Amino acid sequence: MWSIVRDSKLGFKFKREHPIGRYRLDFYCHEAMLAVELDGEQHDPAKDAERDAILADYGILVFRIPNVLFFNLTEEQTPDFVAELVQICETRANRKGRANPFEPPLHSDGEGAGGEDSAQPKPA
Repeated sequence: MWSIVRDSKLGFKFKREHPIGRYRLDFYCHEAMLAVELDGEQHDPAKDAERDAILADYGILVFRIPNVLFFNLTEEQTPDFVAELVQICETRANRKGRANPFEPPLHSDGEGAGGEDSAQPKPA
């Protein structure tokens, strides 16, 4: 999961093992107030619900992902939930969406970062 969210690859900064109150969140995006939790067999749904309610009091939404989704995933594959994760972040951060979460963010002039367009001077 870290390889998916690290270095703001999805357009949002995530921290891993981020402390909030008495909890340590697997992954956390402050801008979107979103925690991403990987759930294995050891997770107790009742305790998770209690924890989610406490985090909600902080204004944090919890996005839970079963860790079995990563078992047979190769480095080149993008998990199905990534688009949903980006959409939740964009909505909660009040940002306009991008068609492809792996495209660089747009500059304020509407041009993408890098590429041929950005290398051309703008007409005066």
